[in-house]
Amino acid sequence: MDKANPMTDSSQADNSSKRNRASQTEQELALELEPQPEQELALELETQPELELVLIRHGHTQWNKERRYLGSTDLPLLPEVRQQLSALSGQPVLGDAFWRVYCSDLLRCRETLAALAPHLERQAIYDSRLRELDFGLWEGCTYEQLQDNGHYRSWIDHPEAVTPPEGESWEKFESRVDDFWTQLEQEVEVAGTNGGMSWTKINEPKVVPPAEVSSVRISPMPFSSVAVPPIPVSPVPISSASIPLVPDSRPIPQSTPPRVLIVTHGGIIRLLLARLTEEVTFYTAAAPTPGEVTVLYLRRTEGEWRIFLRK
Repeated sequence: MDKANPMTDSSQADNSSKRNRASQTEQELALELEPQPEQELALELETQPELELVLIRHGHTQWNKERRYLGSTDLPLLPEVRQQLSALSGQPVLGDAFWRVYCSDLLRCRETLAALAPHLERQAIYDSRLRELDFGLWEGCTYEQLQDNGHYRSWIDHPEAVTPPEGESWEKFESRVDDFWTQLEQEVEVAGTNGGMSWTKINEPKVVPPAEVSSVRISPMPFSSVAVPPIPVSPVPISSASIPLVPDSRPIPQSTPPRVLIVTHGGIIRLLLARLTEEVTFYTAAAPTPGEVTVLYLRRTEGEWRIFLRK
């Protein structure tokens, strides 16, 4: 029987020990390189699309002052309100560049944009999907004038199921606002996933032509207790030459989230807040006061845009 060679055994032991240490080092290095849960979360947050959304509710009109229902009726701002808004045009939040500027095509929103941010008018897209709910025959009426009307009481209790006479259904109202928001989501995602390339080079935008600005509509109510005083309004023609046929096509800056400005109505803002905030509904969402500028920071998480606090 051959005797064991102590030198050979020692050499094999050294080699085995080196291999074990090398294997252990490789495992430790792999663990260091492998993203930890905290790192994975940070990386995930860094790669999630973000958006800075600036919302402006139009200033007061005569009917707002008198607390009358004002939806599709096209009224101008009060003269003193235009002056007040113009005095606020130097706000820093409105001075920086915007990637997109959207505005309801109704006069009170157009005048609000012109007063607060005149330098953004030519960039604006005047979109009829951002109009307030059309209250039909109830336009221009106050609560006191309608409170004893059974149809009105049913609409107050169940607006999703009851529609104002000759007005807009809740389903149609939600649908057009959701259609607008879906388009905006697609624009942000396409621009963000193509290295900041202008989305208009990849997918031509769905352009919503400005609706014709009509004079004030005062419809007779089916009951004699309502008398709405007419308000003379000179229709302001919209020149298509002054409105871009496509949105501003500049790419999203890679270092900062895209900034989007929307000038619209209280009902639209409340619906957007309900869509973007967990456990908030249209009825519990608080719209900003007329003329107020609201800044929201949004992040897309699990397929949905949500408001987050920016550090």
